[in-house]
Amino acid sequence: MEENNKPSKVKHTKRLELNFWKSCTLNALGLLIASLTTSSISFSNIFYFLALVVMIWFMNWILKPILVLFALPFIIFTMGIGILFINALIIYVSASLIPEGIEVASYWSALWASFLVSVLWWSVEMFRSERIVVFKERVSGVKDNNDNDSDV
Repeated sequence: MEENNKPSKVKHTKRLELNFWKSCTLNALGLLIASLTTSSISFSNIFYFLALVVMIWFMNWILKPILVLFALPFIIFTMGIGILFINALIIYVSASLIPEGIEVASYWSALWASFLVSVLWWSVEMFRSERIVVFKERVSGVKDNNDNDSDV
């Protein structure tokens, strides 16, 4: 029995590592698309770009939970759209902490980048949730109880 518990701990460690890479990849892709669609976001160098992506990950890890806690009434009132403004603030502050090589001209351009990153996150999570439901049905042969198609 003790041997069965050890692999589960390893799975959690791998999941944390994958979340870091997934977060950095989606942030980098969103920032890259934002820089291609607007001239107010630019990067002079790949190293500054990677530094910005890691800085955004770090700020999301440290600062975002505090900001969400304080802005919770606003987030609830806006039905979750307030998270976009918090993400934009994190992108804008992270870009200003890197001294040179990164230009995020205004908060509005950071909001655009935040929107693109959020759309990417949403699309990946939607694809992932559909894949999990299909995999559950294929393995167990039973449809999940959460998938009610009835009009009650």
